[in-house]
Amino acid sequence: MPLFQYLKRRWLLRKSFPELWLRTLENEVPYYQNLPDHYREILKKRMVVFINEKLFEGCGGLEITEQMKVIISAYACIPLMEETSDYYPDLRSILVYRNDYVAPVFEVSPGGVVTEGNERRQGESWDSGSVIFSWADIERTTMSDDNIQNLIVHEFAHQLDLQYGLSGGITHDGEVLNSGDEWTDELAKIYRKLVYLARNGREDELLDIYGATNPSECFAVIMEAFIESPRDLSIQYSRIYRMLSEFFKIDPDRW
Repeated sequence: MPLFQYLKRRWLLRKSFPELWLRTLENEVPYYQNLPDHYREILKKRMVVFINEKLFEGCGGLEITEQMKVIISAYACIPLMEETSDYYPDLRSILVYRNDYVAPVFEVSPGGVVTEGNERRQGESWDSGSVIFSWADIERTTMSDDNIQNLIVHEFAHQLDLQYGLSGGITHDGEVLNSGDEWTDELAKIYRKLVYLARNGREDELLDIYGATNPSECFAVIMEAFIESPRDLSIQYSRIYRMLSEFFKIDPDRW
């Protein structure tokens, strides 16, 4: 870490946490209310650095508010409470639309034919340093006590995947490139299960069937369950829960 960045972070953490941010956490981030006091303080520190270092930008006429920044940052920083991962070092900007947005799609068939089109999206995570959200879908999936989906966690899971290559050892067909790695073997097993269920028109009891799209999406929906439904994940997928808990050094089931 550059010396200037290190000193700036230390200076930021000496400042008091803004009252507006605290009210937003208490009133609009259900997850915050379940955290032990110790982790509430850690989360606030992570958020201060995150909000200062990332660019938030409204798109399509949406004006970004401080409340929006706080909600997005809170869920982005929950996996970072014990292992900061240097605050998603390759991520520079967070773009937010009011509703679903249209994104270009390029598909290449096995024969090499390129098909271009457009597709409505709720969120995206790019390796070029950006994540994109639909605010309406954040409100629908994230700001609710009874929804196991979490669009913010999902898209930031992709950033962690890009950073650490967490799904990189698995092919689209679910084959493991280097068998013997416990993490990759277990993730591939879950991915193959979701693909099987999707092909047969069935759902998983816990994981979003969207995880059958590719190994990266499988990891992202597992991360949603790790944060939003840790008790169920620890029971139904105990091995992957244990490995995530060891990797991030947190145990959400205990909260």
